[in-house]
Amino acid sequence: MTPDNMVNFYNTHFYENFDVSLHGSPLDEWIAIMHPDDKSQFIENISTQVTEKITRFISQYRVHNRQGEYHWIEAVGVIHADDSGNLLYMVGAHKDITEKKQYEDKLYQLAYCDSLTGFNNRRKLIETLTELLEAKSHAAIMTFGLNKINQIMDVFGYQAGNSIILLCAECLKEAFGSKNVYKTQPDEFVVLQKGVYSESVLKQQIASVLTDFEQRFRSFHQSTLQSLNVGVYLLKEDNCLSEDAESLLYKSTLIMRHGSEKDDCISFYADEEKRSIERHLFLETGLKKAITDKELYLLFQPIVCAATGKTVSVESLVRWNSVRYGEIMPTEFISVAEENGDIVELGYHVLVLACEFLNQYREAHSRVIKASVNVSVIQLMQPDFVAHFLAIVRHYQLQPENLTIEMTESVILESNPFAVQQLLALDEAGFTISLDDFGSGYTSFNTFFSIPFTQLKLDRAIIKKMEANSAVRAYVKFLVSMCNEKGITVVAEGIEDYAQAERVKEAGVDLIQGFYFHKPKSGKAIIESETV
Repeated sequence: MTPDNMVNFYNTHFYENFDVSLHGSPLDEWIAIMHPDDKSQFIENISTQVTEKITRFISQYRVHNRQGEYHWIEAVGVIHADDSGNLLYMVGAHKDITEKKQYEDKLYQLAYCDSLTGFNNRRKLIETLTELLEAKSHAAIMTFGLNKINQIMDVFGYQAGNSIILLCAECLKEAFGSKNVYKTQPDEFVVLQKGVYSESVLKQQIASVLTDFEQRFRSFHQSTLQSLNVGVYLLKEDNCLSEDAESLLYKSTLIMRHGSEKDDCISFYADEEKRSIERHLFLETGLKKAITDKELYLLFQPIVCAATGKTVSVESLVRWNSVRYGEIMPTEFISVAEENGDIVELGYHVLVLACEFLNQYREAHSRVIKASVNVSVIQLMQPDFVAHFLAIVRHYQLQPENLTIEMTESVILESNPFAVQQLLALDEAGFTISLDDFGSGYTSFNTFFSIPFTQLKLDRAIIKKMEANSAVRAYVKFLVSMCNEKGITVVAEGIEDYAQAERVKEAGVDLIQGFYFHKPKSGKAIIESETV
């Protein structure tokens, strides 16, 4: 190409496929067959190279061939100037890289795109959010959750579920544009809008999407089963330094779920929600560190013999004394631990603490008291659970007979052969297997024949019902009688007063546990107690 932008193509066979003059072709002819999106960048590249005297320059763009197809071209341009720096000519080469681009596109699709919707995926969103944080940019992060899609799939099948996901994708694409929508989870989309937005503007946008989705869903399926919930996190310059992409995305998802629990369709990560969300986030991420930092400890509640009133064993009750939040009750953190899998490590840690207590008790009294520890079905499903559990007990030179394993979720146990096998192995090893919280929910009589337990704990709920309902009292007596026939010990827990204690004694229970006899105590208090 000469300084007046006249081009000569030397490999005429290659260029015959394009609508340009082969000799003395103006550069404008080549620009005319370029893809509209690539023209301005190409012109800028040429100008930059000539103006700044860049000897070698490589660029990529699309050109239209005579068959009506766009092909990707990689262009290499080298400028030659005289001794004074005046441009003499530019010489270069063009290479068809269409196949390479198609291959790169396929790799990009696999790495960054959701196969069902075609939207960018979570990986791409994390990269984009990271760039926004580095640039200290403002943005609105909106997480849309299809909160009942699993029920749809369970009832109507995966195809119906996918149709609803695509329905939601269509609504979001029309409202925000496909480049701003990301598919991050099977039941979640994230919309990322760069810039400064007020809550009122975002609420209007989101409300329009919710209405559109509801109308389309009704035409697709005549029910109100499916709905959308949205969590919004506003990214501002002042919180860019203290956040990372993963935490941003997590907080947006968490506020969506938080709103779903409160039946709020649109929830913002604001001051009134911030404390509860950050606390939940702390519970999800802080338990392992709490174990390492020794913030967890055990209290022990004595279990007494119904006939003599003497303590025969204790139940281990885990507590969390957090440096940040103070006392955190197990009702708050156990469910979180089960959801994120930390319950496995927590369970082993509780066993270790219980074994340490039993050793201390043995040193003080030259005998070992029996202790109960709670085990989740999630723990039981670990292939190495039995071996690991036994190893911890033997490390402290204790015997399986010194420990009772308390299990809940009996319905799950009944339908899971592997879990039952694990319990059989624990039973054969010599541990007492206790079925906990009997009477608090659904527990079938199949439990008595399918699960190898040797102890049954009556929940406080059924104990309270005994007070006013003679049928419940008769049922408990029958239950105790059946357990006696099978050699199963019955424990009544949650006993709060004399009347309750007398009723369960009349029913024939073997052991009693509750505030009426003993409140949970520290290990030290148990060891020093004269009643043990």
